[in-house]
Amino acid sequence: MRVTQQDIARLANVSQATVSRVLSGDARVETDIKDRVLAVISETNYQIDVRARSLRSKRTGLIGLVVKRPPGGLNDDPFFANLISHIMDFLAGRPYHLCVEMVSSASSQEAVYDELLRTRRVDGLILVESEARDERILRLQAEGFPFVLIGNPVEERESTIWSVDNDNVLAAKTATEHLREAGYQRVGLLAGPKGITVSDDRIEGYRQGMSGSDCDDLVWHCDFGFIAARDTASDILRSPSRPDALLVLDDFMAMGVVLAARGQGLFIPEDLGVASFNDSSLCDLFERGLTSVSLNIPQIVRTACGRLLKIIEEKPIYGPRRMIIPTELCVRGSTTRRDL
Repeated sequence: MRVTQQDIARLANVSQATVSRVLSGDARVETDIKDRVLAVISETNYQIDVRARSLRSKRTGLIGLVVKRPPGGLNDDPFFANLISHIMDFLAGRPYHLCVEMVSSASSQEAVYDELLRTRRVDGLILVESEARDERILRLQAEGFPFVLIGNPVEERESTIWSVDNDNVLAAKTATEHLREAGYQRVGLLAGPKGITVSDDRIEGYRQGMSGSDCDDLVWHCDFGFIAARDTASDILRSPSRPDALLVLDDFMAMGVVLAARGQGLFIPEDLGVASFNDSSLCDLFERGLTSVSLNIPQIVRTACGRLLKIIEEKPIYGPRRMIIPTELCVRGSTTRRDL
């Protein structure tokens, strides 16, 4: 026989309204009561009647995430695996599930957002990888659709968008200064595609970190991903302006740089220092460890998802619209030269 909310309330010795508040993630429910209700839910294997709840609330119980990558572009990518895992962990025990869409081009991305807005099959969206002029943001704002951006909304939109981000300028500046202090003279940056704000912010931080250096401005762009980074790094390391250290947009791309260096007989960190961002599990797979900036993804996700659910449920949100999560440089062997 199907277990109902009334059954859960009776077994947990609470009201049905309390069970409903626990299922909706209401933070006002006392911890011991919430734990008791969740224990009964687990013991009875209670399943929410999604169709009935959707009809009553006019919500679908789905949170959307749209990722723009070419086919296979997320294979083995630790950043999105980590991001998606933490979003799912946050939503566990709440009446929401994650819906992930993959798009490979600007036109397919536009089509997906058109369909999401037309059908309202998700209650809200987590946006990632914002652009300097982001048509997604403009469209969602015009429609009054709930969303939170993980990234930089750029200054003119900062006061109207709920966003969660790191100070990527400061993070890149700190990592660049570390490479210089480690003894590297020609420090370069392998950035992402042009116009992506996280990449642009890190370019600015790199340039601040190189202030006062005699080194030329060594910035290269490439598509996201391991293969694109490997191929671009192979060209960089064969060029006359070859750097002796590279700051790379993320750990996944950094491993492509490492493979390119090995293919040319270069040793890390003696011939090439490598540092990156995300502080993912890949950092420990490198022989002496990969120096990387921790972005504190769990806190970013908790903050972004918590705000999004409040927007969807029309609850008050306190604090600034733009939240900055601290970063930490984790120094490992890829930037620790034995000759120094």
